[in-house]
Amino acid sequence: MRIEIPLPSVSKQQEVILQAATEEGIKQLKANLNAPRLPGQSELDESLYSRTHLLREHEGWEPPSPEIVGAYFRHFQGCFPEHGTDGKLARLLGLSSDRRVRDYKQGVRKVPYGVWRHFLVLTGRAPQDIIPVLAFMA
Repeated sequence: MRIEIPLPSVSKQQEVILQAATEEGIKQLKANLNAPRLPGQSELDESLYSRTHLLREHEGWEPPSPEIVGAYFRHFQGCFPEHGTDGKLARLLGLSSDRRVRDYKQGVRKVPYGVWRHFLVLTGRAPQDIIPVLAFMA
């Protein structure tokens, strides 16, 4: 006895997965609008610093100064004790080591665009980029 189980084509399966993921993404974007509103950092006067660290790369983004990085990270860690250590913040940002977070705070290394943008989105300082699909080609 032979049992046949009809399966949709791989392209149809990909379409179903994309549809479900898109709907989940929309749901998350709407939920993001209900995130709590917290006061901004008060460690330093941001008007004394360039705001190019808030731009997208194609808009002229420049890495933030170590003072901005330190103030933003410390403020975030103070508001979210579950991310209160550099190691925990590193994991949240997709970094492999807490040393990177310390290096960014101290200005030893400049924060890469992707890491900084991720942090800005997490903290509601920047919107998430939505990339248009130009065609389904697979």
